[in-house]
Formats: sequence, C-alpha cells, structure tokens
Amino acid sequence: MREKQVLSAAINDREAFDRIAGHVHRDDFTEQGGIIWKALVDYYELDGSAKSADVGILAGNVTRHIAIDKHKVLFENLIQGIGGMEVSAANVVHDLLETKRERVGKQLAAAILEGLDTSRIIQEYTDLLAAEDFGEDEREEARVGLSVRELVTGTFDPENLIKIMPEALNKRLGGGVKPGHHLILFARPEMGKTMCTIEMMAGFARQGLTCLYIGNEDPIDDINMRIINRLSGMPKDAVMADPDLADTRAREQGYENIVLAALAPGTPREITALIERHQPEVLVLDQLRNLNMSQDNYVLALENAAKQARQWAKRYSCVVVSVTQAGDSADGKAVLSMGDVDYSNTGIPSQADVMVGIGANDQHKRNGEVVFSLPKNKVSGVHEYFACAVEPHLSKIVSIG
Repeated sequence: MREKQVLSAAINDREAFDRIAGHVHRDDFTEQGGIIWKALVDYYELDGSAKSADVGILAGNVTRHIAIDKHKVLFENLIQGIGGMEVSAANVVHDLLETKRERVGKQLAAAILEGLDTSRIIQEYTDLLAAEDFGEDEREEARVGLSVRELVTGTFDPENLIKIMPEALNKRLGGGVKPGHHLILFARPEMGKTMCTIEMMAGFARQGLTCLYIGNEDPIDDINMRIINRLSGMPKDAVMADPDLADTRAREQGYENIVLAALAPGTPREITALIERHQPEVLVLDQLRNLNMSQDNYVLALENAAKQARQWAKRYSCVVVSVTQAGDSADGKAVLSMGDVDYSNTGIPSQADVMVGIGANDQHKRNGEVVFSLPKNKVSGVHEYFACAVEPHLSKIVSIG
C-alpha cells in the first residue's frame, strides 16, 4: 500500500476516505501512518458533512497528546507534507482496492488448499469485490417508464439545450448540448482557439448561464478585455475611450454571468474548489496541457487531464469545454482530424463527446476566415466542416454557412 498517497487522498477528499475506510485498518499502516489514520477517522466521525480534513486541525489533534516537542514537530511536518501532496484520488482508491483484492484473493486460495476456515476471508473478499471505485455511484441511469413524449419534451427539448456559438456550429450539434457533455476544442497556435472560447462564452452569458473560465495560458486581464469587446461590440480603443458605455453594453449581454480565474498552472484540487464555489453551468479549461496532473509522462498527463475534465462534467452536471493544441500535422490544414491532436490523438479524443477542430489554409486566412471541423460528434452525428468569418478586434466569429 502506498501509505502517503492513501493518506493524502483521504485527507483531501472525503469521498476517497469513504471508499476505502471499510477496507483499511490502523495496522495496515506504519506506526506513524496509523496514528494519522486514527486521527483522520475521528475527524470525519465528528463532522459528517466535511468534504476534506483541515491539515492544521488534524495535526493539532495528533500532537495534542505528544509530550516530546521534537516528536510534535515531526508529526506536524509529516501531516502538512502529506496533505500538500498532489495525488489522483480516483487512481489511489482504485489501486488500493485492486491491491487488496489481489492480496485477499491469494489468502483465500491458500486457506482453501490448506482446509482452513475461510468464512472470514470469504466475507472480506466479497466486500472488496462489491466495493465501488471513486465516482462509480454517480453513473447515469435511464428513468424506467419515462414516456417518449416526456423524453422529447424534457431532456431533448431544444429549449433545454445549452447553445454553442457560433450559430453554424450550434446548428450542426442539433441545437446544442446537454449538461454532462464534454467538448474539446483544438487548433494550432494563433489559429483562434481563444477567440472561439470567447465566442462561446458570450453565447453562454447571453443565455443567462454561469460560465467559469479557468485560464492558464494568457493574462486574465487580456481575456477579460476581449470578452468585454465581444459583449459590448466595442473594440479595445473604444472601450478605453468610453469604459462606462462598454460596461453598460457588456452587462446588458450577460457579462456578470462570466467568472474568470487565473491559475498557474492549476491543479485538479484547485479547480474542483472553484467549481464547488461558483456552481457553473459551463466550465471552460484553457488549456489542458498546462494543468498540473503530477505525472512525468506528458502523454499520460494530457490524457488524464482530459479524463478529469470529463469527470467534472459528469459529477457536477455541467458542460465542460476543454482547449488543447493541434500538432504539427495540422499546419496549413483547413480540415482537422482526431489524428491532429498534439501528443494524444487517442487518449484525448476518447474523453470527448464533441471535438471541434479549427484550421485554415492560406486562402482562408486571406479571406479572414477559419474552418471548423467536427471529427467527433456523439451529440448529433454530424461530421461536417464549414467556414466562418472572424472579426479579431471584437474576438467575434460570424457564421456564413
């Protein structure tokens, strides 16, 4: 058992603790780890609503009963260090349960061969097989008995869909997407990824939807100005000349519905905290490649970032728009495919419900156009490509087909 990772996951995520609490015991840990685990159990028993454990309080609960000062310092540093670790709670829980299943399964086989009483081991093994990994109880289930009319007028009613701008894109998505969907936007540098996210966010704002933008690429004030340009219909120099008018126009278009957060580079824990604080209907992640996934392998880190984005969409019932790069193969291309995604042309696409590629050849650039491609579209099944006009001074994308 990876003791520090298990403790870190349990300290920082109550759900992870609940998943493993019935399958680990104090004697599974070292002496120091066992003391911390016992204090953690007491902490969550005292506050059943706590979503995580405060490491300062946890350290105080442990050191309160220690008489020797240097031992107090030892535990304080140990708990602070473990609490500050960046781990994937889902992977820690899965690894621990799989390790336990393998170990107890071997014990059961040995006990059967030796003719020993296996009742206790069988019960433990059965419990481990029934144990759910992180988030498994949040699977979507169809509502049995729902009439076709209820399905059509409820879940799939166009009025209940979240529209994705520009309009030419929304039309090819069948009128929009539903909460829980994950869209991945990809393009080469300077091809309009940020402009596209701003066009989308302006659309979300006008729909009255709370949109949380996580930015780790461009300065957040620059993004804010471009959003104001788009919503007010005023270029930067006009905004600078009459900020009050720009403010009034932007607010009339839903400016207050957009929340901007700058993270450098941003961890899943930080983003989860922001999601829970703001409860957005739409989350925009700009960009996936910059998230700190605590992995040395860049390909795996990208795939896990995309997987985490999909989990946020499902867990918080929001639409997630993730931005990532296209690779060198997309240079000069108008129509992009899944194979053009940088570093992860299998792992990232597998986590998307919709993939939107943005490209342009020399002719499109001269015409002030970009081309949208839909290499993956589980929402409507349409895989067309189409050109849109761009107005960079307003970060605006105009449908032309």
